[in-house]
Amino acid sequence: MTPKQRYLFDLTGYLHLKDVLTDNKLEKAQKAINRLLRTPFGQLPPGIQRNGEGFSNGFSFDKSLEALTWHPATRLIIAYLTGGMPRLNRGSLVINTSSNRKITPLHCAREGQGWQTRRYDVKDGNIHCNDFICFFYFTDVYSGDGGLVLLPGSHKSNFERPANLFFPDPGTTDPPFHPALVNITPKAGDVVVLSELTTHGVLVWKPTDRDRRFLILRYKTQYFQDQRGRVNPFSAEVLDRLSPQTWELTQPAPYGQVKDIISREGKNFAINMKGVEYV
Repeated sequence: MTPKQRYLFDLTGYLHLKDVLTDNKLEKAQKAINRLLRTPFGQLPPGIQRNGEGFSNGFSFDKSLEALTWHPATRLIIAYLTGGMPRLNRGSLVINTSSNRKITPLHCAREGQGWQTRRYDVKDGNIHCNDFICFFYFTDVYSGDGGLVLLPGSHKSNFERPANLFFPDPGTTDPPFHPALVNITPKAGDVVVLSELTTHGVLVWKPTDRDRRFLILRYKTQYFQDQRGRVNPFSAEVLDRLSPQTWELTQPAPYGQVKDIISREGKNFAINMKGVEYV
């Protein structure tokens, strides 16, 4: 992370990176998503399943999407937050439409998953975060559209969030917007990096003439396992489709083991860990 990114992530629990994808890479990803949407349910590649508005393991449908798991603009951030020991834990493609009239309630990883399992700490001037998300956006979000909402700074909260504090009536499709919350409005090609300890949810998507398309890439430290006994959350069919680089990124490993994808970063990663600008 640059000093600015480090400060903002520590302060708010998220980063909004703008114009990450070049026009060419964005177009390739958008075309891949269109092909995925046209693929009949029974002809989806093994390991990709349609779940409501999302495609589990959708990142593995096309190399243009798979490449985003270790993108130049995010991989040093991923490596930094995990202390050089990253693991891709899941990757889902979501197509958010106005047909879903329910909000996704506010939540965070400390709720129902064991408060002691997720960590956000700062030691020796470096941030440690063992569970976070990168959202890659493929369509524009404007003010008033709905979509991702979060509570800045809540990744450091030491108290339980009172029920219905921010959405007094969780059953409504258009709840009053609490001033403490922030509605993130990325444009196509942007990325949002979010700690899973940051309280977040999803407002109803209001536009009827366009949808919200984004890739959810979840990262953890390579030695943190919480998959109910599963060593690797990806099926063999998905793993077989991945490039060697992505395959290695998905693999659990002991604390202290350095993956090739990290050692190849060399000088850039060493400088990044000092929290200074790198080239």
